[in-house]
Parts: sequence; C-alpha cells; structure tokens
Amino acid sequence: MLIVQLACPKCGFVIEQYRADQLETDAQKQKRYQYLRKKQTLCPSCLTQTSKLEERRVEVEAAPEAELLAEGPSEAAPVGEGPTATPLCDELERGPWPSHVTELKQTRYHLQMYEEGLRQKKTQWGFGGYTSIPGVASGILMRASARPDIAKGANLVRAFCPSGTFYSTKTLRALCDVADRHGYGILHLHATTCDIEVLGVPKEELRATVDELVAAGLDVGSTGDAYRNCQECIGPLRCEMVLVDSVAMRQAYFTRFLDDVQYPRFPHKIKFKLSGCPNDCTRSQQKGDLAIVGVFRDPPTINEARLDGWVRNGGDMAHIARMCPTRAMEWDGRRLTIDAEACVRCMYCINKCPAIRPGGDRGVAVLAGGKMRGKYGPLQPVVIAPFVPAIPPDFKEVFDLCAKITDVYDEHARRKERLGDFIYRTGIDEFCRLVGVPATAQQMTAPRVNPFYHWTPEELQASRKEGE
Repeated sequence: MLIVQLACPKCGFVIEQYRADQLETDAQKQKRYQYLRKKQTLCPSCLTQTSKLEERRVEVEAAPEAELLAEGPSEAAPVGEGPTATPLCDELERGPWPSHVTELKQTRYHLQMYEEGLRQKKTQWGFGGYTSIPGVASGILMRASARPDIAKGANLVRAFCPSGTFYSTKTLRALCDVADRHGYGILHLHATTCDIEVLGVPKEELRATVDELVAAGLDVGSTGDAYRNCQECIGPLRCEMVLVDSVAMRQAYFTRFLDDVQYPRFPHKIKFKLSGCPNDCTRSQQKGDLAIVGVFRDPPTINEARLDGWVRNGGDMAHIARMCPTRAMEWDGRRLTIDAEACVRCMYCINKCPAIRPGGDRGVAVLAGGKMRGKYGPLQPVVIAPFVPAIPPDFKEVFDLCAKITDVYDEHARRKERLGDFIYRTGIDEFCRLVGVPATAQQMTAPRVNPFYHWTPEELQASRKEGE
C-alpha cells in the first residue's frame, strides 16, 4: 500500500498522511492535501514554522499500519456494548500527574470515541447543524458522530456566563446538576467564545435542560447567524491597566442587542469581544468580528518621583527606551521624555515600568473583520473608528456605531459570508462609505507604492464641471 506523508522538513515529524488511492478518489482529502502544501504550518514536535512540508511516498505492507489508516471500524478498534479496549487512553493515565482520562471515565462520555480520535489522529465529532426547540430561536448546536456504531450525534447546549465570569456557588451547583442529570456529566467552561457548554444532552431532554439553565439565571444561545456571546476582560474588577469599564460595557451590550443575540438575522455569525486596554487579553482583534479595545489619546503620564525610586532599585529605563518600537522615548539617565507625536500607545513602556501610566483622555477603538477561519483564511481586523467616547451606563456612541456596521453587513453581504470576508471583498474605502465614517490613517495596512491615482466617478464628474 502506497502512503503519502506530509512531514516537517526539519525534524521529520509526520503532520498528516493519506493512502494514495484516497488522494485520487476523495475530493475532500485532495483539497485538504493541497491546502497543507500551500499554507504556513507550525510543527507540533519542533515548533518550527515552515511554508513547505516535505512530501514522502512510503510503501506499507504490514497490516497494523494499514489498519491505522482505516476510516471506519476495524478489528484493532472493537466496539459494541460493554467495556472495550482503550490502550491509548490508558497510556494517558500513566505517570504521577493527574489525568483527564481518569476524570472522563467517571462520566457518561463515550471513551471509545476519544480512543478512535487518538488512533486516527483526528476528532470523531463534527458540526451537525442545529436543533430547533420552542423558546430558543437561534437553535441548539449538534455534533455529528463519525462512528454512530459507538455513539450517536450529541447536542451541545450553550449558555452565557455572568459578566466578569464571577459565579455564585449556587449557580455552579446548578450547572453541575444540569450536566449530571441531562448530559455526559461534563461542562465546558469559557470556551473560545466564553460560553458555558453542557455536552451530550439527548434531544428529548433539551427542553428540560434549557428550562433549568434559565431557572438558574443563565440565558441560552450563542448559536446561529446572530450576535454571539460577548467576551470581555476582567477589567476594573482586577486589572490596573484597564482604560474603560469592560464589564459594564458587556452588560450594556446584552441590554442593547438582546434581540439580535436570541434571533438570527445576519448572513453569518458575529462574534463580539471587548478588551479594556491595548494589551487585548481577550484576543478580540484576533477572533472578533467586532472588537472594542480601550485606548487613550494623550501621551502616557510619567510620575517622576516614582520613576527615580524605580531606577534606584534597579529598573533599566535605558533598555525600555531602546525597545520603544517608534523610538518615541528619550532617557538621559535622569530625565525621561516621550514624543507624543511619535508614540503609538502600544503599552510596552506602561507594562514594563510602574512609573508610566496611560493618559487620561480615554475611550475605545472599534475594529471589524477579525477571524481565524473563512473564505479568505485568517484575517486581521481593520480600524473603523480609532477613538469613540465610552460613556456609561449605556455606551450609546459605541453601540450606535456597532449597530451601523452590522446593519451594513446585513444589507450588503452574501449568504454565509463573514464580516471580515465582506470587508476584504468590498474594500475598506467602500465599507467606510457605507457605514458613514471618515477614512483615517489607522486604516492603512501599508504605504502606497503605486504612484498612479485612481479617480472615483464622483471626482471625475466634479472635474468635468469645473472644466466647463
């Protein structure tokens, strides 16, 4: 049997492998193979990033290797009722450290599915659409099973966590009781969208699960083509770097957009994330279709007395000044100055030196289009507004702009086109025109290299009128 392997060119670790006959007949595997050949790949073994994986063609004659590549059930993976062999899962229990497999064995989760995932080196669960039940317009997420002989598809109920992710013991007990009574006995806490997920709920128990979560004070949703759960940093509850009250802003988000959270109306999902400062601990710019980031406009403030004490105690101000990305800092050994025009408010010096703090003219930047997957692959967001006042309690100016952005997206985007893909297709200038915001320097991705100027139809018409 001929095996095609894609391996790391440095350490030889096999990233993926296919049977040669699969690549000839299976269109999905051909697409995956071509995708891996072209993309930047991080080797999980040596952590080397490479743009070209090494292709190997290996003849395999022994039966065990052939079985490892089998797509369906095989003699190496017995299934059925009662206990089954799970040698790979058992291996994960060895050693002095705690093992998640030990915990899984105490739940109703189908451990054989995990064993199959380890054996085939890919998950045995996939997206299975949504299940509709009365009272949950956005639907309940389903996971399809690649091995229905082991486990049928499972439903996954998502609920919104409290703002700031602070729970009372009563709420936590209620969550555990719901998971034990209706699901596998497993909870996903604060997944990528900061949801609570109850796994493995049978369809006939979905209504009861939703009712019990609502009775515990938790709203159910974060599915479908709607506003998803809003993830925020802990902000003023703990962090000294925070520039805006991110927790209060999340509460205002649900007050303003609750209908759009619960009732899908957009071409695709919209992930909403909040960070209280440019450190962006929630990775809002990386994963948020709409990202709100706390910013300040005036230069950082310097506490001279505190700076002197910090330097006397061993603080290296010269190193911080050298590492400033825009060389906006000057340190002569006794006095620190910051060039307000050159400073980009990146937070580097503020994070390193306790004597430097953010300025007092504070608000938020609104960005749109960030995502990890989609038609055009991962995309960084674009700045729609570099500074918007964040005025509590309703943060009207911020959410008015967000509503305008999503209204334009709803009206002009194609079906199942993410917000970032829509902006990429139409262009930032056209998108800003539709939203009604002025162009700013922060929207530039690179300096212009083409000297030719492209006139818009409006400019040409105005020029002709002037000539007449």
